[in-house]
Amino acid sequence: MIDITLRNAAGFIPKQITRDQAKDTGMAMVLICLLIGYFGHKQSCIGAAMLLLLVAMTWPSLYKPVGKLWFGLSHVLGTVMSKVVLSILFFILVTPIGLVRRFLGSDALLLKKWKKDQASVFKVRNHTFTAKDIQHPY
Repeated sequence: MIDITLRNAAGFIPKQITRDQAKDTGMAMVLICLLIGYFGHKQSCIGAAMLLLLVAMTWPSLYKPVGKLWFGLSHVLGTVMSKVVLSILFFILVTPIGLVRRFLGSDALLLKKWKKDQASVFKVRNHTFTAKDIQHPY
């Protein structure tokens, strides 16, 4: 994840990339080339992966411009995908549970009793707290 202090005000692309982040970018490029070579049956990508690995091991600062784009893209994807995944989980898990509870007539908040009469729906608690209650609340 990109540190907020490293981002510029113009967007998600960080101002600076550290040496370790440049190495990580190089390794990601090697992995991409290897996956394309393996699944796409392209031998030229295997050779490119070896070359990219050699550069990542000897001169990782060469990956700094690519690293800025790579980490910017990962930040945007992380921002968008977290909202997508959480929305999917909400609609798959929470919504059906709420609908089932509604169909079964559950009223945990006592909304049906709310303002039906003069009595309060709140529970009255006439309890004097002691020091033991505060020290061990559970």
